[in-house]
Formats: sequence, C-alpha cells, structure tokens
Amino acid sequence: MNATTMNLTCQWALDQDSLLTGSRITLKGFRSRRDCDVRLEAIADCIPPAGQNSCTFPRQSLHLYQNMIFQVTVENALGAVESEPLCTDPMDVVKLDPPALWEVQSVPEETDCVSVEWEAATGSVHMELACELRYRPEGEQGWQLVHNITSSSPKAPHCGLFFGTRYQLQMRCQRLPASYWSEWSPTKHFTTHEKAPSGELDAWWRRKPPAGPASRAQEVQLLWKPMKPNEANGKILGYWATLSTRTPGQKRPATLCNTTETHCTFSLTPGALMRIHLVAYNSRGPSQPTLVSLFEKQGPPVPKIRVSPHDRSSFWVSWDPPGAPATGYVIEWHRVTSGDPLGDRDLGWTKLPGGDLTQALIQAENIWPYQPYNISLYPLYKDGVGMPQHVAAYTLQKAPSETPKLQAWSITKTTAELHWEPILVERQNGFITNYTIFWIGTDEDMNSAVVNASEDTFTITGLWPARRYEVHMMASTAGGQTNGTTLMLYTKAMDGTDIPFVYGLTGLLLLMIIVLVICFQKSKRMKTQFWPSVPDPANSSLGRWAPAVLHQENLPPPKACELSPVVVSALLVAEADGKTRLCWGQGEPAQEGCPGSPERDAHDAEAPRPSRGPPAAARRASYMNSAEALQYGLLLGGGGGGGSYCSQRDASPCLVSVRPGSTRPLLGSSLAALSPVLLPPYENLLWPLPPSPQPEGGPARRRRHVQEEEGAAAAALTDFPLLRGVMLDGDEDLSHLRGL
Repeated sequence: MNATTMNLTCQWALDQDSLLTGSRITLKGFRSRRDCDVRLEAIADCIPPAGQNSCTFPRQSLHLYQNMIFQVTVENALGAVESEPLCTDPMDVVKLDPPALWEVQSVPEETDCVSVEWEAATGSVHMELACELRYRPEGEQGWQLVHNITSSSPKAPHCGLFFGTRYQLQMRCQRLPASYWSEWSPTKHFTTHEKAPSGELDAWWRRKPPAGPASRAQEVQLLWKPMKPNEANGKILGYWATLSTRTPGQKRPATLCNTTETHCTFSLTPGALMRIHLVAYNSRGPSQPTLVSLFEKQGPPVPKIRVSPHDRSSFWVSWDPPGAPATGYVIEWHRVTSGDPLGDRDLGWTKLPGGDLTQALIQAENIWPYQPYNISLYPLYKDGVGMPQHVAAYTLQKAPSETPKLQAWSITKTTAELHWEPILVERQNGFITNYTIFWIGTDEDMNSAVVNASEDTFTITGLWPARRYEVHMMASTAGGQTNGTTLMLYTKAMDGTDIPFVYGLTGLLLLMIIVLVICFQKSKRMKTQFWPSVPDPANSSLGRWAPAVLHQENLPPPKACELSPVVVSALLVAEADGKTRLCWGQGEPAQEGCPGSPERDAHDAEAPRPSRGPPAAARRASYMNSAEALQYGLLLGGGGGGGSYCSQRDASPCLVSVRPGSTRPLLGSSLAALSPVLLPPYENLLWPLPPSPQPEGGPARRRRHVQEEEGAAAAALTDFPLLRGVMLDGDEDLSHLRGL
C-alpha cells in the first residue's frame, strides 16, 4: 500500500499457461476477523488488463487496521481455479516514500565524525519509523551502512570517515512494526576536511642500464604505491624525494624529484650514500618520511621461479627459498610490448614481508588475458637485495592473430630459401611453439616441415627445376593454430653452377664452327699441313720442258753475287748415252747405275762408253717430304771421248741445272774453277772456266790429262755445298760422296 495515495496493489505469478484463449483473471477481496477464518464482506472485484499480473484496489474499497483476505481466480471454458488466500492488514504492507537528506557536517571540527540532518516523507508523520543510512567514498563500489536511526532523532551522527574524502550518502525508512522499506533517498555529496597524511609510503627501487658506455652516472628508478585513503587524509598533491643528507651550506637536502606520478628516475654518482627520504603531501602538510636504502650489495637469487595462470587477470607465483635467510620478497610484472620492451609504463609490483613465503597470488587491474607478461622476483636481505629471477607467462592463450609473412630470398633449381619476420608480441596471443611450412608443386603431393619458433629462415630442398610451387606457413600456440597467406615461387631452369658449363659448351661449339669455316676456306693448306703432298718426279713435267740438246743451248752468263732462289733437293746426272742415273739425294741409298755401285762398276768394265749424244728420259727421285714445294735440279753432262766429264775439244757448257718453270742455267758453260760460297742462303756463284790446254802426245797421255782434270774437279765438288754427293759418270773416285 502506498502511504501517500493509500491505494493497495496486489501482484501474482501464474504457475502455468492454460493454453486456451478467453481466460478470465479476477482479484477478489474480503473483510475478515483477526484470524482470517471467516469472510465477512466482499469488496468489488479488480479485473486487470489482459496480460498484466497486478491489480490495484482504491482507498475507498479498503478497511484499514483490520485483516482482509485477498485471492486470485482464473477461469476458462474448462473450469476455474483459485490461489491460496492472503490475509493481512493493509497498514502492515504500507511502503513509505523515501526520506529527504538536508545537511551533512563535521562534528566537531577536524575529526572523522559527521552529523546527518534528515526528514521523513509526507504521510508518515504520525508513524513510528526505522531508518538506515549508507555512505561510500566517491568512485568506490561498496557501501557502509548505519543502522538504528529512528524518527525521534532528526540528526544522525556517525564517525570513522576519512579525512579530505568526498562521500556519497543515502537514506531509507520503514513503518514499525515491520513493513516494506522505502526506496533510497537521492544521493547527498559531502567532502570531509583534510589533515596531514598519517601513513608511510610503500616504496621500491631498481637500477636501470647506463645511458652510454662513457656514462658514469647510475640511473635509478624509484617506485611507490599510492597512499591509502585512510592514510592520505585528503587529496595528495604530490610526492617529494630527497637525499637523506645535505651538504654543508645547504638549508635542506637536495631534491631528487617532486612529482604527482608514482615513480621517478634520477642519477646518482657511484659510491655516493644512497639513502632517500620519500614523503607525500596535501594541503595540510607532508607525511612522515619513508626511508629508502639503495643497497650496492647484491645477494643470491632464488634458485627457481614458477608461474601458472589463476584466472583471466591473475597469476600464481611460486619459488624455491634462497640459500641465505631472506626478510621478504618483491615481485615485479609488466606487459611486454614491441614499443616498450622494458614495460616501464605498465609496471606493477608488490612487496611481500616475511622470508618464509614460497608463493603468492598476483592479481591486478593491469593484467589482461592473451598478453605476455614478464615476471621478476627479488629476494630481500637484511643488508641488500638479491639478483632477480625472470619468467614469462600468459593468463590465457589462443591462436595467433596473424602469421609471419614469407619472403623468398634465394631460389635455385632444387632449393628455395625462405625468410620471415617474427610476429609482434601483441599479436602472438600466446607462446609460439613452432612454425609449420607447407609447399606443393604442380602434379605433386603436399609436403611440410616443422620449424622451431626461434628460427626465422628455412630452406626447402628436393624441388624440381622450372616448376611453380605454392608455400604457406602455420603458426601454433598452446591455444590454437593460424594459417598464413600463400606465397607463389618458381624454381629456376638453371643456376649459377650451370651457367659456366653452358657458356663453355657454347664457346667450344663456336670455336669448332670457326675452325671448320677456316678449314673449308683454307682446305688446300690444311690438307697440306695434315697430309703433305709429295710430288712424284716421275710424273713431273721436267722431261717436257728440258731442251733436246742441252749442250747446244746458249745460256747467259751468271751475274756475280746473284742470289739463287732455288733450293736444290736432288741432283740427277744424265749422260749422253741416253741413260739417266741418280747420283745424289739426301737420305737415299745408292741407285742402280750410279757411280760406286757394283752394277755400275760391272757395266763400265764390260761395255764401252758410247759417244756423246742427246740425253734420254731423265729419271727422277724425291729428296724429302716437306710442306714447301720441292725443287729439283738436273745436271746434264756432255759425252767426251773415253768417257771424260767434259770434252776438251768442245767449249760448250758441260753442266747445266734445269729448274722447274725456268730455263736459266744453274751452272755456267765453263767449269774451270768451282768455289763454294757458304752464305745463307747459298748463292750459286759460277765462273767460266778457261779452255784447258791440249796436251801434246798420244791418246794415252790425253786420257791421263783428262783424269787429272776430273780429279781436280771432283776435289772442288766436295767443297761445294749444293753439289755434294754428286757422282759424275766416269769418275770412280767420287763414289764416296754419296754418303755426305
């Protein structure tokens, strides 16, 4: 029942739907006695709108301060059903309007007590009320309740509030004896007065790496927890850190930092006394200083640290106790990001007193799932701080948000080297356990390889040349796997090792083609080089151009010092009897009919020498195999009486040299003196011989004279380079010249 309108509202709930349309719900009321055993008088029924499970009786239908019976009836085509009857006095179910808060003030001044002035709602002035007051610091969730506030005390005192804190206050009331509570009154705001902070700061420090190799100053980061509201006694305006000592002449210690943050960084000279005073201050003054000692000594770390997730925003941290007795521990944690790997901006820490602890629950608002955290544990000793132990952890893990992007660095005929950049730590969503690389070529099966998470390169081997391959990577964590995009690559048809071979083979083929072209152009010369053509003297034209009677040919006299362009390779001696004999040729054995041979000697002994006549067909022989054109000479001797070399009665030339293609005589018409000239190349220097005087006497004396002349000529021939080995017919003493 509303205390202002005095209307009574009943509410009910249907247990089940009748599943029939046309159901009729009716709220009935009856007057009754105190024990509600008899229904004395019925009041007008209340019919609710369709679909509504409540109905209100007006004030005129009610009987106050006596019991009444209320009941709900539901009727449809199949029948009717009634609820259990409810027996109550309408005044016992009255719901008052909320009270009004007028004023809140501190009583007395500079204490933690307040006085709240309030007023009950209209319509409850003559009722006995019971009220409650609740309050909370602004920004917090929980409320503090104050009970036993009655209508006889319009001012409600309360103590235990924080200094300098803004509060929210609300109040509600109910009619006595028990009835429904009113709604909470509108919020009333109140700020308590301030006083100087009363607590101490919880501080921690850590050394930072030096700014550079030449820097001697030590970077120190000082950290502290915000002061608790019950200790702050007001709004903290800032924090002030100073050295605990001051130099002579200074009125106050040197200030290290004065900030509104909960951390600061400063430099200290190595070896300086590292004791710092830290205070918090508000409008009423500073707090008691907190002494922070920066120990140079570093103690032993804990042997091992373990971290396991507790829930989405907390870790369980456990460790083995160190060898030395510890006085406490400090646990640090920070979220690892690519832009801030040290985690200075998101650093959390807590100090745990007691050296017998071996585990702790880390729970903070700055811990999020799927993010990596680096957790460090420092043992505290009486005179120092131990070295930290570090471990990385996740509260929850899932599949990576992305995979590394593959890049092809080096591709050959059968291999492909792949490279990738690691995933950003914010996108990993867990610890990367491994990478799996898949590749498939045209008309090939899928292949794969598992790569360690610490690797960033991989070489695929066993590929086919000149073929297309599709490659993609899968990144895996404990929470799942993610596939990356596909990389298309083509293996080479040849690589660097094949190029020199191809170039060499091509060059060899070109060289062979060039050689063949040259051979075709110079076929005659090449044929001569590989298969030299040795002319056959028997088939030469020497016999055709030789004159019939050489001793009758008028040959011009040779010029002095004329260079002979002819290289004589073989000499033939032809006699007037028509027989031709080879007298000399280098490397040739003595031929039949030559002087000095047995056949020649027998022939000379048996047959007389015929008279001079024209030479018969000359017999030719080769001198040697040579790439040059071979030259041949033919010596013709005129027949004389008694087989003499030259007839003393004939002044015509007795020896001539016939060269191929020329009729110029090699030897002069007179051979009075033969003198060798050893000049390279040899010169055919021939001088005319003076006519030999005819000896007096008979034929025997003349024969001796001829023999003496022939001996002298033979002696001269042995010194002439071009005529060495020439065997003149009729001179048996020159047979040994064939061996020269």
